Amino acid sequence: MSLQLNINLDTYLHLHADCIPVKGATRFVICDLTRNELLFFPSEYYEVLEYLRSDKIGFLLKDIISEEEKTLVVEFIEFLNQHEFISFLHDPSLFPAIEEKWDIPAIIQNAIIDVDITYHDFDKIFQELDELGCQFVQIRSFSDILSLDGLYQVLSSAHHKSIQSIELILKYNAHISDEAYIKLIEDHPIIAGLTIHSSPEKRTLIVDYGCDIESIRYVDKHIHLVTQQITSQAHCGIINVKSLNAPTVNNFFETKLFNGCLNRKVSVDTNGEIKNCPSMLTSYGNIKDTSLSEAINNYGFTDTWKITKDQIAVCKDCEFRYVCSDCRAYVENPEDIFSKPLKCGYNPYTCEWEEWSQNPLKQKAIAFYYLNDSIMDQNRTKVTSALSA
Repeated sequence: MSLQLNINLDTYLHLHADCIPVKGATRFVICDLTRNELLFFPSEYYEVLEYLRSDKIGFLLKDIISEEEKTLVVEFIEFLNQHEFISFLHDPSLFPAIEEKWDIPAIIQNAIIDVDITYHDFDKIFQELDELGCQFVQIRSFSDILSLDGLYQVLSSAHHKSIQSIELILKYNAHISDEAYIKLIEDHPIIAGLTIHSSPEKRTLIVDYGCDIESIRYVDKHIHLVTQQITSQAHCGIINVKSLNAPTVNNFFETKLFNGCLNRKVSVDTNGEIKNCPSMLTSYGNIKDTSLSEAINNYGFTDTWKITKDQIAVCKDCEFRYVCSDCRAYVENPEDIFSKPLKCGYNPYTCEWEEWSQNPLKQKAIAFYYLNDSIMDQNRTKVTSALSA
C-alpha cells in the first residue's frame, strides 16, 4: 500500500466529476471528458468502484477479508490515483456531479443536404436554416453536378448566417485541379472539411495558408481524396471504431439524453424531400413548397430525437453507448425502431468488432434496405486499396 493511500484511509474516494464510468455487459469504461479519453476495465470493477465510493476507504478495506482481493482493490485505487481519476476527500459532497443536461440556443443544430442530378435552391435552404439557428451543415454530392463556380455560389449563400461550419463530400471531378480545391478552402474558412470520393487514387492535400513549418500544425486543413464510390445516402450509418466520438461534456450528455445522430437535425434528400435523415423513409414535405420550419413542426418529426441508447436493444448493454452516434435509418429489425443499428459490427458481450455486412443474421435486413450495391462498392474499394498498398 502506497504512502499516499496510507495517510488517506480516513477519507472518501472521490471520482472526479468529469470522469464518468459507463458499464457494459463485459467491461466498463471511464469516460474522461476533459482529456477526451476512454479507459477500459473488466465489468466487475464497476461494482468495486461503486463500493469504494460508499464509505471511508479505511472502513471499506477492513471489510475485505481476503488478502488477495484486498491487494487487487488497493492496486485498483492506486492505479486510479496515478492516472488522476480520483481524489481523497473528507467531504465529497462539496464536489457534486456534473448536472446531466444538454441544450443549445437553436431549434436545429445540424443539417444534411444531399445533391445528385437535381440542383437545390441553396439561397432558400440556408435562409431557412438561419431562421432555425442551424450551426453545422454537411453537403453530400453523389454526382459532379456541383461545378467549381457552383460551389462558390453555394458557399456564398451561407455567409452572414448562423452556420458556423460546412463539411463538403463531393464526387471527384477531373476538371477541377488540386490547386482549385485548395483555393476554395482558403477563400471560404467556413469549410470545416472536404472529402472527394470516387477518386482514381487515395491521397491527401494540405491547405497550409502559406504558414511556416512551425505554425502549420495549428492552422492547416486536409482535403481527403478517397477511392470509395459514394453513390447515394445508403453509404451512411456505418458505426466502427473511427466513428466513435471523443468524449466531451457536450457530446457525452447529448448522446446520453438524446439521439446521437438525429437530435436537432433536419435533412433535404436528393429529391428535395425534408426528412430526419436522407436515408429515412418518412418525408415531411418537399423543399420546393414546404419550409424547413413547417416540416419540423409536423407531427412526429421530433420523435426520433428522443430515442436514446439506453432504449435500444444491445446498445443499452454497450460500454460505448454514450460516445456512439447511432443510426435509426438502418436497423437490424426494420419493424422495430428500437433495434440495434444494422451497420454496427460491435458485440458488447464479446468485446469484438466484426464486418457487419458479413454477419448472416443481418442479411435479411440488408436485403430489406436494398444495401447490396453499397456493400459491393465498399468491398470494391477495399480490394482496390489492398492492390495499391
